[in-house]
Amino acid sequence: MNEESYQFNRVEDRIIFEFDSISEEKTIRKLIEFRLINKDISLYNLALVDVDADGLASDLSISNNKDMPKVLSTVFRSIVIFFDKNPHSKIFIQGSTKSRTRLYQMAITKYLRELEQKFQFFGFIGDELEHFDKGKNFDSFIITLK
Repeated sequence: MNEESYQFNRVEDRIIFEFDSISEEKTIRKLIEFRLINKDISLYNLALVDVDADGLASDLSISNNKDMPKVLSTVFRSIVIFFDKNPHSKIFIQGSTKSRTRLYQMAITKYLRELEQKFQFFGFIGDELEHFDKGKNFDSFIITLK
């Protein structure tokens, strides 16, 4: 992606990237975590969470920091690094709410031409997995390397 992204640090003992979302009003600590959910097929869940002042993480907080393109670009950069180290794995993405899942779908759709040079995108509608199609609304997504 050609969008600007945040610098991030990788937490060494886990597959977590941390960065700060910065606006004129506030700075929000964010984590991108890849958690193994199915060892047999090397499937990882991707979670994007905000960390509050007490160190508690939430995927339900609404930050409204007016930097969503930069945050999503940071997430895609972390996916590239993840696949560099785990090329045979798959990433599962589902928003914590329907509106967040829709936001992820809009980001994939917007950058699909660029992203599909490296990645394959699939979507679930119910229990059915199919190739990502811009014209369909998916419940969740799977990303793999080509």
